[in-house]
Amino acid sequence: MCKQGCWAAAASLGVLGGAHADQPPDPNDHPDSTWAMRALAGYSKTGGTTDTSAANALFHVAHEMGDWKVLLGFDGVYGSTHGETTAQAWHARLQGDYNFTERLYWYTAYRYDDDKFSGFAYQQVLSTGLGYQLIKTDATKLSLQAGVGRRWLRPELLTLDEVGGIVSSTELDRESDTVLDAAITFEHSFNSATKLLAGAGIEEGNLNTMTTANVALQVKMTERLALSAGYQVVRNSKPPPGAVPNATLTTVNLVYEFKNSKLPPE
Repeated sequence: MCKQGCWAAAASLGVLGGAHADQPPDPNDHPDSTWAMRALAGYSKTGGTTDTSAANALFHVAHEMGDWKVLLGFDGVYGSTHGETTAQAWHARLQGDYNFTERLYWYTAYRYDDDKFSGFAYQQVLSTGLGYQLIKTDATKLSLQAGVGRRWLRPELLTLDEVGGIVSSTELDRESDTVLDAAITFEHSFNSATKLLAGAGIEEGNLNTMTTANVALQVKMTERLALSAGYQVVRNSKPPPGAVPNATLTTVNLVYEFKNSKLPPE
């Protein structure tokens, strides 16, 4: 969750990746496996007048069973300023895909968000719909999925201090609505060492519209380890009083990846 230097790091990663442009196919790719996995972790700390620290982690795994694919993901973030918690969130997602063809699939998904500073004690969505892989090559993958679902959320009123920590919170009644659920994911390998990952998702309903967008540049150091610089934006259109609508996260992470070109984990 570093604010300065992350984009410089991303540029440095791209320069490093260019030195590997003519390498042979990735020996870490396991296209015959039924599993794929990606995990990352990052930590930053600054002293002096700011005195802030931040940590984030992510774990995604995918498993193929005949015409079915199961995806499971967890991620979390924590931040503090002057010893006071100013960011704390974790998210979980479980999705099952049934492949009608090599590109067309039907999905059912469940997502749970717990973000102490979003103005919602939690948001959870159960959705189903169709997805399609618009581009599916060794270098580039682009997928789009859209459906409908049911959302349950519990708003809460927040009072923050001058640092950004929570002084008090009051949970309101649980509410539910029907939502449009849509997501797009993109992955492009510039060469065998450098890869761009991007995605965006939206859950639109009467109670709130939650939009998420993220982008990351990843460069390999070894067969399984890589460095990644990323940026994420999350927007809630109707947060309760005391909460801000937008939240951003800038990261530099160490990544461990069990790669499968035929079964991306996200």
